[in-house]
Amino acid sequence: MDTFVLWAIIIIAFVVIGRQLYRRFYDHIQPQHSLKVVITGKQTREFMGRTRKEDTEVPPARVNYYVSFRPESGGREREFQVSKHLYEQLVPNTAGTLVIKGRRFIAFEPDEVILDND
Repeated sequence: MDTFVLWAIIIIAFVVIGRQLYRRFYDHIQPQHSLKVVITGKQTREFMGRTRKEDTEVPPARVNYYVSFRPESGGREREFQVSKHLYEQLVPNTAGTLVIKGRRFIAFEPDEVILDND
């Protein structure tokens, strides 16, 4: 029975690692392309750090930043993890061009805003 459990764990580990490698290589070989989109939302997700029993201080939460984009031509909304710096710069309901490669976020270029200084 112990051998069966060990082999099951090894097989599951290979499947999980293989799937991650496949996704990474698949995204790498995809061409980079652009979509006209509108930013539909922003959100953060916090994750608590792990502590050891002998640690007395709670580590700071790790924060991931996400932005949702909706294609102007229709289609499903897409959400991408972005850096904190980019997250702070993006504003919901801003139109622009989303640059992606496979399932990876590359860049967002907002449409130019012409200010009337009359």
